[in-house]
Amino acid sequence: MPRTTTTAALGCAVLLTAAATACGPGPADAAPQPSASAPAQAPLTGDPAAVLRAAYEETERADSKTALITRRIGAREITAKLTFENDSSCYGEVKVNHHGTGEILVNDSKVSLRGDTDFLQDQFRDLPAKSPDTEDGWIDLKPGDPSVAHLLTLCKDGSPARTFPADRTGLHRGRDTYLNARPVAVFLSKAPDGTDITDHVHLDGKPYLLAHWEAGPNPTSVEYKNLTRAG
Repeated sequence: MPRTTTTAALGCAVLLTAAATACGPGPADAAPQPSASAPAQAPLTGDPAAVLRAAYEETERADSKTALITRRIGAREITAKLTFENDSSCYGEVKVNHHGTGEILVNDSKVSLRGDTDFLQDQFRDLPAKSPDTEDGWIDLKPGDPSVAHLLTLCKDGSPARTFPADRTGLHRGRDTYLNARPVAVFLSKAPDGTDITDHVHLDGKPYLLAHWEAGPNPTSVEYKNLTRAG
């Protein structure tokens, strides 16, 4: 996705950040908090693995979706509001440790970023900050550059096709509940390393994946918003 065609969209993402903060994912070490009461009905019957995989696939097929992502790496907490449109590219706003703010555009051939001083200092750490490649402050890097590995991980975190591990264990359905006033089916499982995984699937309408949470030393939470699909 060329940067020139997405700059306007990136601007919109920045303007909407304040609104997104109130409804974004909670701290990375806590799963999205549903209400205590369960829905009156429990559709989506069948093999839990098949139901959950179908929800991931349905979410991946959406023409456009926004992922609100929180990832903790040691003492470093990264939050992002990223938009995905039809392919593996993503774009949007990223915050580091609640004060450094930047924008990113990631695709298979290039990672473009720009941001304030705190964001750039965190981005390049002990390396010299790279000079902008454009007059409006964009810096272009190759996906293989080690300094952007965490940005590629954020983009991967928000892509359902790349976050459904085939080797989950103990996958089962918990008690249906509500998340942000929407009825959801709760699926519980473990990653091969024993990490607890929780998925919330929409029960009313298309069975989209609404939230994904992973525990562990580097906890991650993802909440999906604004899913649209032609037809």
